[in-house]
Amino acid sequence: MKPLRPFLLLLLLAGVAGATTLREAVQAAGPANGYDRWVELEPGRVYTGGLLIGPIFRPYSDQPWGPAGEDIRIVGNGAVLDLQGGRICISYCNRRLDISDCVIVDGDVRFRGYDPTGLMPSGSVSQVTFWRPQDYAVKVILGDCDVTVERNIVVDAVDTGWDFLYLTGIPSDWLPTGTSFTAGYGGGVSMTENWSYHSDPLINALPRRHFAFLCPYG
Repeated sequence: MKPLRPFLLLLLLAGVAGATTLREAVQAAGPANGYDRWVELEPGRVYTGGLLIGPIFRPYSDQPWGPAGEDIRIVGNGAVLDLQGGRICISYCNRRLDISDCVIVDGDVRFRGYDPTGLMPSGSVSQVTFWRPQDYAVKVILGDCDVTVERNIVVDAVDTGWDFLYLTGIPSDWLPTGTSFTAGYGGGVSMTENWSYHSDPLINALPRRHFAFLCPYG
């Protein structure tokens, strides 16, 4: 996979002059096809920064805080999303995020739900290429979220140390990072035809660095 690196660098440099933030692209989009925002990205363009949909969770509390979220469809059209260490996250809301057909660099996609509140996001991640995602490429919490993850490619997911317990915000050695695809136990997550690769052969030989399941408290 090393020959991809100079190509990817040139692609990012070529688009940096016209780069816009992903949040700006989403805010500029209007409703269509049943979504609150239908986002059509431009082919070959670079979009920077992450995106949060829905509220955040207050540690040691059952009360999420923040905007209620929206149903969002992101049609990538081959665009590059340079998340710059951030993430695209839909959390603690009964809303939907669908994202497809793009390249995501230096970031991940997360779905976060919480059973006691009944706030469970849904959606899909399909035909996305992840290059060196931070922590994970796709992470789904909890397992009974209605989420489909299919036909994605992940290269060199980055181990950044322990992830954080979603109820407390405390780092836990139960939650190692550097895994391409991870989800909680449950019947709502469908993962099919995804491909994961690590350029280090020792890491590539470890199943956990490709697919992992979380305990209910992960």
